[in-house]
Amino acid sequence: MDLVAAHVSTWDLLLVGLAAFVAGTCSGMTGFGGGLLLPPILAPLLGVQNVVPTLSFAMLITNLHRFWLYHRALDRKLVGGLIITLIPAVLVGTSIYLSLQHDMIALVLGGFLIISIPVGRFLARRQMQLGRAGLAVAGGCFGVVTGTTPGAGILMIPVLLGAGLIGPSFLATDAAISITVNLTKAVVFKGIGDLPLTLLLAGGLIGLCTIPGNYLARWILHRTSLRLHKMLMEIVVFIGGISLLWRPIWDAFH
Repeated sequence: MDLVAAHVSTWDLLLVGLAAFVAGTCSGMTGFGGGLLLPPILAPLLGVQNVVPTLSFAMLITNLHRFWLYHRALDRKLVGGLIITLIPAVLVGTSIYLSLQHDMIALVLGGFLIISIPVGRFLARRQMQLGRAGLAVAGGCFGVVTGTTPGAGILMIPVLLGAGLIGPSFLATDAAISITVNLTKAVVFKGIGDLPLTLLLAGGLIGLCTIPGNYLARWILHRTSLRLHKMLMEIVVFIGGISLLWRPIWDAFH
């Protein structure tokens, strides 16, 4: 991280800050977006192996703020049913992530970004009504995926929508789940020494830059269609996925 940080210019910092603001606005509108938009921008600056630890801390900050904005609408029962299996599953997923080589991490991140588009569309068309057992299974599956990749929150959206959550209740509950995930990941990375002070500061700055986006999202939510936003997000996510996949694939054939 220190070697990478030494080559980070003022323009790079401004770009990251702007991207974090946009990501905060997107996640503040739909509950996802921050973990999907930022990896392609952070990977060249921090190294792909540092993306997940840094984003875990950054997304913890933005979701704490979003939860504070909407906490009165939290669905406590749903969150309780999910976190029973969510936390241990995140630990498993994080362990898988830590065992991957750098090129493999880039492939996993890029592949997930691209796959998340059709998978997210498929799940969104199926209004899932889950009982206690179903929530536990969903929490376990989601925990493993989100432990290995940032931006997996898109896969939780149909579960929350299927439970009848919309508006503030959706955003509050999604924020609570994201806080649980990112706090678990941050504790794991810090405990094994993979979250040094430089990454902690980078994650903190990114998280702070997302906070104004949460306020802007709250203003936009009442004045625009989410359909256009989701379509634009898919375009950005696809381009980001290709950018992460390009280098390891190129190196493999040259």
